[in-house]
Amino acid sequence: MISNLLKILRKYLFIATMAFAVCLNNIYAQNVLDNQESNLVLGDASGLFTETIKIISRSGKIFILSNSNQLLNKGDFITILLKDSGPVARAVVGKTHEETAGVKILKVYSLRRWGLMGKNLDVQIKKGDDSDLFVAKKDKATESEAAPKIDGEEDLFNDTSLVKEDLDGFYKDNRLIKPNNIVAAGWNQFRFANDLTGDTEAHNQWNFAWGYQFSDNYWVEGLYGRIQIDGLPDEGSQTIINNFTVRAKYTFKAPLYSYFMPYIGFQTYSVSSPNSGVQTGTDDASRIQAEKEVALINKLQISQLVFGVSVLRRLVPGWFLKADVGNDIMSVGFAIEF
Repeated sequence: MISNLLKILRKYLFIATMAFAVCLNNIYAQNVLDNQESNLVLGDASGLFTETIKIISRSGKIFILSNSNQLLNKGDFITILLKDSGPVARAVVGKTHEETAGVKILKVYSLRRWGLMGKNLDVQIKKGDDSDLFVAKKDKATESEAAPKIDGEEDLFNDTSLVKEDLDGFYKDNRLIKPNNIVAAGWNQFRFANDLTGDTEAHNQWNFAWGYQFSDNYWVEGLYGRIQIDGLPDEGSQTIINNFTVRAKYTFKAPLYSYFMPYIGFQTYSVSSPNSGVQTGTDDASRIQAEKEVALINKLQISQLVFGVSVLRRLVPGWFLKADVGNDIMSVGFAIEF
């Protein structure tokens, strides 16, 4: 009986010890955070943008944020701040979907501010390195005095003073479409008046385009299209028309996960028709027919300035439905970003 009592006593003693340890750990963590927060003030708060908390998981470790600025990408390290206050927590972006982003909380900077987190709350986000957000009070007063200065050419080679590298520019990004490249394939009808028969003909044109974003929202795009016409200028003959177009574009955001890209550029058609203009006889009728064929080929072989707009509608991440509407082409197809 005594042994049973000893076992029960040991059990309750163990539980009490663990409870005391947990409470002591919580109290200690709270004090550390409070002391750290009291010794720090908000430093450089440039490069912030605002998003909204959509969902907070029961564990508090997973947040679903809005991504209306389209600045959050998978793998980004971010700091969440309360407006007009200070840093709350450090997190990493685990996944993005349309205009939302799922983030995992890595550490909490302030328990007091953490308690203010809630659904539909607007918070500020800083991407990348957040060390410039934390400035010790004693250092901030002498910040201007302690900052190293370059007064002359000799100071460029003075290794006794270090200049803090500004990493903000590495993370800032105003691009509506993040990747630099978009490739597309499309289809349209190529229509022309056949002066040899007096009919208006329509043929399939398959086109392929590659766009490169050389600066934020500025693109240069090359397009190649091919039209194969059988029976031109006569039965058994074939004419190939090659469409070469280069265009400059700018991206504007549109509703429904879409983008408008007005463009201006230059287009030229190259026509290959080996049998056109070949005189089959020596009479006037054969000569006139050959001249008409040459005139038709020259009419198809044109160069011109072009303008219009491309419309991209996001289907799934990385894929778009693409439409081109302009004086050069009216096409529909699909595009991939990378």
